Amino acid sequence: MKPEFELRLATKAAHLYWVEQMRQVDIAARLNVSQAGVSRLLRRAQKEGIVSITIKPPEGTYHLLEEQLAKGLGLQEVVVAASPNDSNGAMLSSIGEAAAQYLESTLNEEDLVGISSWSSALVALAEHLSSAGQVKVARVVQLMGGISHGRAEHLAENLILQLAMRMAAHPAFLHVPGIASTSAAGRVFCAEPYVRDTMALFDQLSVALVGIGTLEPSPYLARSGNAFSDEERRELADCGAIGDVCLRFFDEQGHRVEHALDERVVAIPAEQLQRIPRIVGLAGGIQKIGAIRAAALGGWIHVLVTDSYTAEALARTLESTD
Repeated sequence: MKPEFELRLATKAAHLYWVEQMRQVDIAARLNVSQAGVSRLLRRAQKEGIVSITIKPPEGTYHLLEEQLAKGLGLQEVVVAASPNDSNGAMLSSIGEAAAQYLESTLNEEDLVGISSWSSALVALAEHLSSAGQVKVARVVQLMGGISHGRAEHLAENLILQLAMRMAAHPAFLHVPGIASTSAAGRVFCAEPYVRDTMALFDQLSVALVGIGTLEPSPYLARSGNAFSDEERRELADCGAIGDVCLRFFDEQGHRVEHALDERVVAIPAEQLQRIPRIVGLAGGIQKIGAIRAAALGGWIHVLVTDSYTAEALARTLESTD
């Protein structure tokens, strides 16, 4: 076949395929060539510049940024939410809404879903999840103790209840503090039958939804009383800790920080947490950049849902290490 005739056929095949939306098998019949020949003509059309394919993302979507972060941080997926501004409230609301949409398309009725108790991002998720039965799972399981004091007394329990209702699921609670006064008290809490029943579900979890913390507790966590003291946090910092998931601390490379304080935490153990097939981290804010990056690098999360401001800052940290 002469080159000019092949280019003519390639142009016609390209028009029929991309403009007329014809199937390749029908184009083959129309042009009296094989289906393999049609595929070759379409590739030739692209190679010669007869066809130019461009992707124009809708406003408020960040597919290239998501791919850059997923590749750079070794994550299965990154979901970036458009935030109207960089205020904490706007970013959290955007993260909650994006996480709700992500979960509505990825959770199924067989999933057992673990929930970290003290996370403003998870509260935002609960507020945005539809109550119309779009998400249904088998169980919602509390991953860390939720008893607190003062005005925050029922925050964790209410979060688990709200998520369970929105997901049409049976809740499993941890009606104990997130941090015991001593390691011995922590062991006593974990030995209680109602606590053992919930912890027995940890190995059955298929998904975990977690916040990502820094050494400085969020107002939500601090209000609950489930935060370490200033002196204890300094001790953790001296060991290299920069962030946590479920109060299990890690350093800037994501390596677990071994410390006696860990024995006082009443929550899913780090090894058990990291065996969950899909851990979805919800986090945003410039103050959390280091902790988010470390959580991803250390395998504490597999999927990240964050806001556009945080995502762009994370991308800059990756570029600076190239």
